[in-house]
Amino acid sequence: MNGGEGDGGAFGAADAPDDDASSGERVHALVGQGRYAEAHALVSDAFVERNGSAGYLLRAWVLAQEKRAPEAREAVDWALAIAGPAEAADVFVLAGVVLLSLDEAHAALTVALRAGGADPDGWEPSVLLSDVYRRLGRVPDAVAAARRAVALAPPEAEAQVALARSLTSGRGLLGRIPRRHRPEHQAAVERALLLGADPSELTAPRGGAVAGVVALVLLVGVQLFRIEGGNPWQLVAAGVAVAASTGVVAVLLVSARRSSGTTLRQRLRGIRATVRTELAADPGLRRIREINAVAAVPLVPLLTTALPADRAGEGHPWPQWAVALATCAALPLLLLLALAVRWWYGGPFARRAFLGSRLGRFHLTGAAALLTTTLALSVTHTTAKPPWTALLLAHLTWLVLATATTAVPAARARAERIRAL
Repeated sequence: MNGGEGDGGAFGAADAPDDDASSGERVHALVGQGRYAEAHALVSDAFVERNGSAGYLLRAWVLAQEKRAPEAREAVDWALAIAGPAEAADVFVLAGVVLLSLDEAHAALTVALRAGGADPDGWEPSVLLSDVYRRLGRVPDAVAAARRAVALAPPEAEAQVALARSLTSGRGLLGRIPRRHRPEHQAAVERALLLGADPSELTAPRGGAVAGVVALVLLVGVQLFRIEGGNPWQLVAAGVAVAASTGVVAVLLVSARRSSGTTLRQRLRGIRATVRTELAADPGLRRIREINAVAAVPLVPLLTTALPADRAGEGHPWPQWAVALATCAALPLLLLLALAVRWWYGGPFARRAFLGSRLGRFHLTGAAALLTTTLALSVTHTTAKPPWTALLLAHLTWLVLATATTAVPAARARAERIRAL
């Protein structure tokens, strides 16, 4: 092994046999024919010993194509562990490509950033970074990285393909590319085809993120309606739905662990480290995340004190102890939200988001006002419908107002960041 010195990242080093330089092409050809045993014979232990990081990555790529994800990830980890500070960028690019094929987009992001640092003027790291950002759903970042790749290497088909794919990933719900991006997308497609790109590579597959978010919102809404109705059978149905959803999530997590060979805890820690590193280097992204961190605060009163207000407004008030219990339940929910943000982003970030910003204090003040008003009406034994109906309307009005006051600065921060890219 080359230890921490690296090997320059290329086959055919001075002390390697002449056929090492052509081994990559032969391995790719064998894998394309499904002849994995012969490919592994070429990427032998001796081959890896001679080629260091690049050898490990070629082996990792074969394992990834063979759907042996845990072994492929282990080979990538070995390659990155022995990569020296002067390692060539193409080693990190190949590592990122393998990690993307293993659905390890956050790990690939870290590697893509290392590739850009190793070769700031290289177009391939920018293509990799664009692909990674696109997989993470960060379309503006993907487009910006692809534009850098095209600016650095206009004659490269891969750069034009990356730009076309990143622009198509910004399609709306109707599947149309935004009007402002259509001329640029058309030019990138035409240029890529002239350079010999495969037409099937020019369109990014549509992700299920939008459908998943809509389905989640509908599920939560249905469960809240059932719980609010108070019918025992509706409560049972809500419990069954929540249990089924939890089971599906658990199955998906177990499946992901088995396919990647990485536990959920390890994976989350890796993603968290990448996120914190990015925020430290990108003030614009940090500002967006701080705004989004407090966006869930208005949901706390809606999930707790809005329910007794609704029932009392219909002439079916809850007992005082039940209202007090719902109000007290809001406190651990707020604490849990703050702790989750602190665990993911760090203590200084959480303090800035909730207490150090005007928006955070605004959200907390509104939630506290709704909670204390609900408890005060219950304590005074108010049974008249109008005050409770007005309180329910206050809950809904606050939700709309708080959402708007979060969405507007978040959109402004995104626009400023996009202009700065």
